[in-house]
Amino acid sequence: MKKLISTAVAMAFVGGAAVVHAAATLDTTTATPNDGILQNFVGIDWHNNGGAWIQGFDLTTANNTGDSDTFTLTYQAFAGVINTSSLTPNLYVASPGAATGSYELTTFATLNETATCLNNGCTSISITTDSGFWDVFFDISPDANQSAGTGFLDGVSILSGTFTGGLSTFIATGPIPQVGVLGTGGGFIIGNVTNTNNAYINPDLLGTTFQASLQFPGQSSPTYTRPAAFNGVATGADTASSFVIQTDASQNFTVPEPTSLALFGIGLLGLSLVGRRRFNN
Repeated sequence: MKKLISTAVAMAFVGGAAVVHAAATLDTTTATPNDGILQNFVGIDWHNNGGAWIQGFDLTTANNTGDSDTFTLTYQAFAGVINTSSLTPNLYVASPGAATGSYELTTFATLNETATCLNNGCTSISITTDSGFWDVFFDISPDANQSAGTGFLDGVSILSGTFTGGLSTFIATGPIPQVGVLGTGGGFIIGNVTNTNNAYINPDLLGTTFQASLQFPGQSSPTYTRPAAFNGVATGADTASSFVIQTDASQNFTVPEPTSLALFGIGLLGLSLVGRRRFNN
């Protein structure tokens, strides 16, 4: 169950549908600014081979309604699809994908979560996000390896952000905690963009939000390959409080309206003029 829960959480951080007002642009061909074909870009569908590592999850069937516990969920995945106007963006999709293409997108995220038992025996749990951060990387030397758990952070960071605490909720049900036994769960998570690499993404998404939805299908091999490591740290064998689970998610972004960007610029100009006037006075 606990596996379930965490999985749901993991997916949440990366999946979902946000209201997209306009298309951003993603250079999916080169690592050089303004030296490739700019595709219309609205989001990323992360591959269902993604993995989540839950650590410090201590709820058991001995817990009762209202008991809670904090834990950490680390997530990594490679993109399976880029939501773009290009029919052939030349995206590299690692195994069990086609493993062909000239570049790849990967993501890495850490979430701090609180799980609360909804019944005696803790077979149903709600999960809220307390805090966390995420990054999306662009790599023209594709090497993501889900089995080894390598190649997820060696590209150029093109987007990064945080998860908003208290605004994300998940529900998970199933046996808990039994290593190797998966439950079911799902929910959503909300976050903010804190950095945009404008060599690849335009307009600047700084300060915009996204909403991610998650589901936990509990798929097995060959669709899911358990990662042996996360960012160079070996996961080891699954235990009741530390275990790795399969995740699947997508991530869409709220892109500012062109008019909103223009008004924002006018607002900054106005503030500048006011500041200058006060200074001159």
